[in-house]
Amino acid sequence: MLGPFARYLLVVTRASETLPSLSALPAWLVPSVYLHWSGDWLRESVAIATRSREHSLPGGPDGPQRGDVVVTVLGEAGVVAAVELMGATDGESWVSDDLFGPDRPIVWADLFEGADTYTGSSGWLPAEHARLVLDGVAEQFRGGPVHTLDPGDCGTGVTAPDVHALRILGHRAVTGWAMRREERCASCERFVDVHQMRAHDDGAVRLGTTTAGGRTLEQVVRDVHLLCEPCHDLMHAHSVAAQRARMRPQCPGCGARGRTKRVVWGMTFQDDVMNAEPDVVYGGFEVPVPTPEWYCTACHANFGSSVIASRALTSAGTGEVPGPTPLVTDLPGDEPAA
Repeated sequence: MLGPFARYLLVVTRASETLPSLSALPAWLVPSVYLHWSGDWLRESVAIATRSREHSLPGGPDGPQRGDVVVTVLGEAGVVAAVELMGATDGESWVSDDLFGPDRPIVWADLFEGADTYTGSSGWLPAEHARLVLDGVAEQFRGGPVHTLDPGDCGTGVTAPDVHALRILGHRAVTGWAMRREERCASCERFVDVHQMRAHDDGAVRLGTTTAGGRTLEQVVRDVHLLCEPCHDLMHAHSVAAQRARMRPQCPGCGARGRTKRVVWGMTFQDDVMNAEPDVVYGGFEVPVPTPEWYCTACHANFGSSVIASRALTSAGTGEVPGPTPLVTDLPGDEPAA
């Protein structure tokens, strides 16, 4: 059975009516609050969004115990990813009642004045700040976040960790369904491991800005899309050579992308080929049958387009990916020039 505090927060998350502040409650009703500011924001955000056991929580005799509250915060400015009531006393193998999920964005710095002093740290909060944190969570859940976050310029670097984590955590609110370990890229719609996806701020393109640009936090989150790395590269200015590398087939041997070179066969010389097209490799004078068309500089496999098509058809039919079938055991020049 939930205690008074748990019932208080559960009512807050289900109703918008005015409730008494925790500051008005006696000290014995206010639980201890442990701030868990995780450095691995990507892994934690995916674990929380997918309800995975990989969601790490502090344990041990000096960690939270039954009845304590753990506030998990992610990113640089700090996104409140989860507020959980400790439901077990056994160190690392504990369970929790999720009192607040990632359906609505909340920023740590907006919870109370002076919250910035705890940025990036983990540990127990003083009693007076524990009250303010829990009051701030309840207030923001009712009224929404006060400020917004700078999404960063993903065209020249990476999207801010805060916005990336928020987009992952708010996946259900944006898409309508719970997050899975593999999600469709918003561009090519191919299923990709969420850990390998990039957050792209499409609103920045629309508004011509690299900042929030007057958007609320909810608007920023909805403007951010999860893309696979090749699609994200195509969204920003890049060279013809970079795009050509990305568009070339993925190696069926090691799975590397952007590392394959086209194989040139016939009556020519390697130096002539390399001078004309530096991202190809000369296979030799005699053309084998079947003829390898691609060479992987990562694992030195060589393969033809028919192998890629065969793998795709077999995978679609059985759900299993067969091993690579090398067409030629070796090519002249095991280390082609870059």
